[in-house]
Amino acid sequence: MWSTIKMKRVVFVSKKKDQFDAIELMLKKYDMRVTWAETGDDLLSLLSDIPQGEWIHLVVIEDHLPDTDLIKKFVPLSPMTNSVVTGTMDKKEVHDTFEGYGVLMQLSPKPTADDAHRLETALKKIGAL
Repeated sequence: MWSTIKMKRVVFVSKKKDQFDAIELMLKKYDMRVTWAETGDDLLSLLSDIPQGEWIHLVVIEDHLPDTDLIKKFVPLSPMTNSVVTGTMDKKEVHDTFEGYGVLMQLSPKPTADDAHRLETALKKIGAL
């Protein structure tokens, strides 16, 4: 699965690929390699297989996953990874829930082109694109 070509990698954790079409399209514009994981366990398995010196640059996590502590589990395995969650929490709740875990932002449950643009702007701001 991992190649010797240094590409930025993104993992979407969701069973519903079509809900992320706008985000995936934006990321591919920057030649980011997109991988899908259906469950939190699938993501953790992917992380355990990463060769030394490589990492996943961004994880986009669907809000309806049964494992709500997924971010807290994967950050110690891949501390350089940024993450985005979907959901409808207010800003304070997002901050209180994910403070210190590298969560860049919350996107709507079915991200739009506007959400993709907001994510693109945030990723550029931190030098991830």
